[in-house]
Amino acid sequence: MKELKDGELIDLAHNEIKKMDINFYAQMILCVLSLIESTLLVFGLISITVFAVFWTLFMGLYLFHNKKSKKSEIKIQEIIDELTSRNI
Repeated sequence: MKELKDGELIDLAHNEIKKMDINFYAQMILCVLSLIESTLLVFGLISITVFAVFWTLFMGLYLFHNKKSKKSEIKIQEIIDELTSRNI
């Protein structure tokens, strides 16, 4: 990142923030779907096997998006460190 100009670093950070937003919204949607599924299970509208299959799928996707979000957060922190190390 040392070879990038300040404007390019800021653009890179902006793109990483967009990625974090997308991953955040995906996590929220998966949480809502899990709550809906749990409610359906409590009222007996779906079976426990269907619940287990979808819960496993939702949690896998949630963890995937969480990992991607953490990677973006680390990259943004590196960009901030690089920008602060320069004498702007």
